Amino acid sequence: MKMMKHYEATARKTDQSLQVDVHSRGIHQIIDEPKNAGGSNTGMNPVELELSTLGASLQQTAEQLAAQQGFKYDHLTINLEGDLDPRGFMGNPDVRNGFQEIRVDYTFKTSEKTADCKKFVQDVEKNCLIYNTLVNGTKVVVDDVVKD
Repeated sequence: MKMMKHYEATARKTDQSLQVDVHSRGIHQIIDEPKNAGGSNTGMNPVELELSTLGASLQQTAEQLAAQQGFKYDHLTINLEGDLDPRGFMGNPDVRNGFQEIRVDYTFKTSEKTADCKKFVQDVEKNCLIYNTLVNGTKVVVDDVVKD
């Protein structure tokens, strides 16, 4: 028997340009676009949020695994970059609509050996929920479309 944990989130467009109010568990976050992209610059845009979510998930996984494995570090900075070709968003069938590549750099402040840091990062990526969702893909199903 599969033991699944269920998560929910809601996204609602606000009255302000491209701003969207997302919420889950009663916690609200504004997602927006910069002014030069037609937004009001009141929050990260969806792709910035995707990179940030990946970074947060990697950080949380690292913290949990470090405690389990006895891997000691004083500080970990994770820098993320993604390349997005806007032609995909604009409908060019030859260009994937989404990130073409995401790069992740890990900087540890630690007395651990570099080889041990690299092994630890492999374990983090193997166990990181968002990393695996991006790398392995996830089936997205449209359950319903309703006219109100």
